[in-house]
Amino acid sequence: MARERVRVLRVGELGPGRLVYVEVDGLPVALANLGGTIHAFSDTCRHEGGPLSAGALIGDTITCPWHGWAYSIRTGKSLVPPVGLRLPVYPVLIEGDELCIEIDWPDL
Repeated sequence: MARERVRVLRVGELGPGRLVYVEVDGLPVALANLGGTIHAFSDTCRHEGGPLSAGALIGDTITCPWHGWAYSIRTGKSLVPPVGLRLPVYPVLIEGDELCIEIDWPDL
């Protein structure tokens, strides 16, 4: 796998309690600011592909707006049956005033 660090936003563009959608080379990513800590995870619900960045963020739980599937934004773990499903989560780095995420791309 090839790890890539990608700048996605400026730090001030994502205030506390907010969600935002970004796309990185066609990969849909949601970012959430939870009390000043930024979390990055797949924006695609594992159920039917709903846009998680359009869902409800309550504490560290994101709920899909389409059918209510819920996930931990910290771990990506599904909180509704079938539990055990996970969203990809991405490491977040702050470099100066830039917010970056690291993505492990598969080797082709």
